[in-house]
Amino acid sequence: MKEYIVVDLETTGLDPNKGCEIIEIGITEIVDYKIIRNYSRLIKPKSHIPYHITQITNIDDGMVKNEEGIGEVLPRFRKYIGDKTIIAHNAKFDLKFLNFYLKEMNLPPIENYICTLEMLKKMKSYKGKNKKLETACAYYDIENKNAHRADSDTLATAQLFLVIKDED
Repeated sequence: MKEYIVVDLETTGLDPNKGCEIIEIGITEIVDYKIIRNYSRLIKPKSHIPYHITQITNIDDGMVKNEEGIGEVLPRFRKYIGDKTIIAHNAKFDLKFLNFYLKEMNLPPIENYICTLEMLKKMKSYKGKNKKLETACAYYDIENKNAHRADSDTLATAQLFLVIKDED
């Protein structure tokens, strides 16, 4: 049985080393190359969500004020993942955040992953203008109804992975 966990994060900025935080984790589960579950979880940051992030994600301070913080969510998330392979579009970004906070909590880092962005870079048949998720979805006719929200982005990434996994 092949099991993958597609992961996407929404964050308050680009760099956890500069105080940026995770505000949403999205997950899509793939078992034996079938999508079986898709959901997301909002996370209350310690600081204010910047206006420009709300403009991109539609996540504001009011939406997260009653949510658990990263200290409660991430240990459960790490246990849930176990040793399954993670899939992400631009995995280096998501892993930078996840592994930063996992290290802070003395939890094992995530090292087993597949990056759909890197897959696209290696494909001779992909003729998209760039390797952004939005562009790849348009090229492969994959709907991403609510781009820049973690559950929608993981579902689109899962569908992209299933389409390109055997190409080239």
